[in-house]
Amino acid sequence: MTTAIKLTKICKEFNQHPVLKNIDLEIKKGEIIGLLGPNGAGKSTLIKIMTGLLLPDNGEVEILEKSLLKNKHSLRKYLGIAPQELGIYPQLTIKQNLQNFGAINGLSSAQIEEKYLYVSSIFNLNDLKNKKAADLSGGQKRRLHSAIALMSHAKIIFLDEPTVGADVNSRNQIIHAIKMLSKQGMNFIYTTHYLQEMEALNAKIIFLNNGAIQATGSLEEILQIYARPSLELYFEKAIPSLKGWKKEDNHLKLTNLNSNKQCITILKELLNNPQINQTPLMNIKIIKADLESAYQTLLEKSISNEN
Repeated sequence: MTTAIKLTKICKEFNQHPVLKNIDLEIKKGEIIGLLGPNGAGKSTLIKIMTGLLLPDNGEVEILEKSLLKNKHSLRKYLGIAPQELGIYPQLTIKQNLQNFGAINGLSSAQIEEKYLYVSSIFNLNDLKNKKAADLSGGQKRRLHSAIALMSHAKIIFLDEPTVGADVNSRNQIIHAIKMLSKQGMNFIYTTHYLQEMEALNAKIIFLNNGAIQATGSLEEILQIYARPSLELYFEKAIPSLKGWKKEDNHLKLTNLNSNKQCITILKELLNNPQINQTPLMNIKIIKADLESAYQTLLEKSISNEN
């Protein structure tokens, strides 16, 4: 078995408004998926359909190569969900939280103990096991919240903004745990506004916009096709007007450049520009071609297509 999730021609409408439009998607076993897109793109609706919480109007959902519609009861146990809202019992300890959720999710006593030891270790919760959830820091609560999703038979985990409010250390531990688990064949469908996390996870990117998949590919492919470096110029006083440059707050910005080499060429040309020489230049920033720039390129491409 190599396919974890397969979607074929998925459509969904609300009040005659199309929310998902002919979504075709195949997720291989062990893949980490970065589901990206602006608010209202259809991400939440797509996740609800993949987890069986919502029926599509048209199309087929397969989980582990079986129809989700025909096998919902038997397949749901393989799906773990950690929504953005924390779902923990504040008056219970970390150990009690994990064990209770294991029982709720139908694990036997032996399975609960085995899973508890494994999950608490991989999320670095061992030293905190007797601490009440109410007394945990924001990052520790996030680690517990993500760990709870694994206290089940789940093979496919949906994580919605799992590091919101987490400190850098907790964020790194969550990312490290996900990478380790994916190497063991688990799948993660991950939504976040922290695009650096997608780079750290080397996730396969799915960019959803206006109910359709606008781009999909490995991180390397997405960066190669859509990522663009940009330049920012900061001035001491008045901001001059330069052709092709956008004024943003207290600086000028030039986006969608082809390469870092082009950035250098443009900067050399600016040195001979009389407008620059007459206005004190305080700072120059070269913004590298990263996932954030790819995200912006895709958004701008979508807007231009609409117009």
